[in-house]
Amino acid sequence: MPTHPLRAADLYHTGIVVDDVDAWKARMSEVAGYRWTETMSADLPVRLADGGDRVLNLRYAYSLDAPHIELVQEIPGTPWTASAHLATHHLGYFCDDLATTSKRLAEAGFALEACAVIDGEPSVFAYHLAPSGIRIEIVDRTRIPDLAAYLRSKTPR
Repeated sequence: MPTHPLRAADLYHTGIVVDDVDAWKARMSEVAGYRWTETMSADLPVRLADGGDRVLNLRYAYSLDAPHIELVQEIPGTPWTASAHLATHHLGYFCDDLATTSKRLAEAGFALEACAVIDGEPSVFAYHLAPSGIRIEIVDRTRIPDLAAYLRSKTPR
């Protein structure tokens, strides 16, 4: 078993929670020339560390240009809350075993904050938060086995 819960090479995006995904896509295109996937939306069952299970509508988009940015629509009262003076919300890593990686992150001091739930079990992604405020998102690699192909498939035509 690896000595670290994560591998640096698996970092694939920096997430930023914003008040308006589409407006920030336009703004980041203006200032840095970013190109974007379509704005995606999914109603997902999510388990929150302090509030039980809820179905949340997650809206997000990825930059096509590396290093990749994920813009996520704010959902007040959840971990997806925008901060007035802190842009980076999370660092997103792929992992091969969500349950094991999540357990190892918790053991390393990154408390489970939220995760998607399928059939009552954590699945798809999980957010872990360190006491310092650094947030890690882990994503099951089988959900996006080829990032470049995934981004192309979500590019507006």
